[in-house]
Amino acid sequence: MSQLQKKISRIQRREGPGIGFGLAAREQPRAMLLAALAADAGAGTAALDAGADLVIVQASDGAAAAKIVEGVVGDKACVGARLNGLSGADADALAKAGCDFVISTLDGTDSSAVDTERMGQVVVAGAEIDDTTLRALAPLGLDALFTELPTGAMKLVDQLALMRLASFASAPLVVTIDPGASVADLRVLRDSGVAVVVAPAGASPSQITGIGDNLKAVPAPRKAKREGGDIALVPATANAHAHDEEEDDDDDE
Repeated sequence: MSQLQKKISRIQRREGPGIGFGLAAREQPRAMLLAALAADAGAGTAALDAGADLVIVQASDGAAAAKIVEGVVGDKACVGARLNGLSGADADALAKAGCDFVISTLDGTDSSAVDTERMGQVVVAGAEIDDTTLRALAPLGLDALFTELPTGAMKLVDQLALMRLASFASAPLVVTIDPGASVADLRVLRDSGVAVVVAPAGASPSQITGIGDNLKAVPAPRKAKREGGDIALVPATANAHAHDEEEDDDDDE
């Protein structure tokens, strides 16, 4: 299991207030993970220092991405790569460099390059993808789906498109956001099945820190009373193979 998948599993089990005789101060957890796009190792390291949970390097090919990953990878650093295409050679180079996961397109990814036991896999999926394809993705054991949000204020039609992706594929979402996204914007994304928000390439350390602060300010998911009991408003997007016991293997915290 990739570190990305472990982090997503942990963030989706967001804890409520502690119960007990003593009052223990606990830092408010983030509503979602915070990633940052980086074109070079320096930008990736700066993003981690500013509070990003993970870094996604962008490069023209697997070999170039592997070099950047090597420059960012360190103790407890979760680094992935975004490529238009992924071949077996690309996957080998990235895995050897310490890359935790890869984001690539469906039609540009060689089936033989995908081995989720070795490295996490995220695929690009837009609103145009059909329902049958989305449902067929579920058994592949993907870490998540990656999609880019339209610019401007999110409309209900955009939110429903996100919920469709998450629910039909049974996978959490990784989405790009504007550095100025408000707490209310982030709450809508969380309630739509998003597990990771991505600051754009070029975002400053202060902008990344600001997004992290806003993520901590997002209230915990509300529950609404329905027949048969309480039902959370958050879509069920956890992968079937992300079992709680896997957290014991996580040594990044």
